[in-house]
Parts: sequence; C-alpha cells; structure tokens
Amino acid sequence: MQVPSPHPTVDPPSFALEVAGDPPKATVRVIGELDMLTAPRLERELDLLCDRGYRQVDLDIVDLTFVAAAGLTVFARSDRRLRALPGRLRLVGPTPRCRRLLALTGLDATLTIS
Repeated sequence: MQVPSPHPTVDPPSFALEVAGDPPKATVRVIGELDMLTAPRLERELDLLCDRGYRQVDLDIVDLTFVAAAGLTVFARSDRRLRALPGRLRLVGPTPRCRRLLALTGLDATLTIS
C-alpha cells in the first residue's frame, strides 16, 4: 500500500536562459518564471559574464511570464555590479505587467529599460 506524501511535489517552473554575443556585449534572453528558485541561476550567469569581460548586457525579458522580488533583486544587483566596472545592464522588452512592477518598486528610475 502506498501512502501519499504529506508534502506534494511541485515541478519547478519553466525557466531557460539563452546567451549570445562576444565581449564586451552580450544578450541574455530570460524565458519563463523568475522567482526565488530561478533567480540564483540568472544571477550566476550575469556574474559569470562580468567575470569574462562583458560590460554591456542586454537582458531580454520579453518572454518572462512572472517576476518575483528575487528577480528584481537580481536586476538591481547586476546593474550595480556592471555600473561599478564601468558597464551597463539594460532590460529589453518588459511586458506591461513587468513595467508596472518596476514602476511600483521604483526600479524604473534606476534601471535602463527599453
């Protein structure tokens, strides 16, 4: 007899990263849900790009279906890190919902968005 688990398992949300470009410029396409489970993966990728000499990073977020606070934190941290090099992070293609979230948090005033 099988006993059901008291904690149902949940498949991780759909998430993918696609990176293109050569130093000093890269485009990172983010697909799916950016939350506390997936944000560390994006942050590691952006840190790796900085370490490899990329100074201009376009973060294509048109295919993000959800952005949690952890994702917003990655945007802000990566922007600060690149500016200090000096470099820049640019958010490309945010959906109206994402633009509203950026405005509500005040990040639209500090991040470069196109």
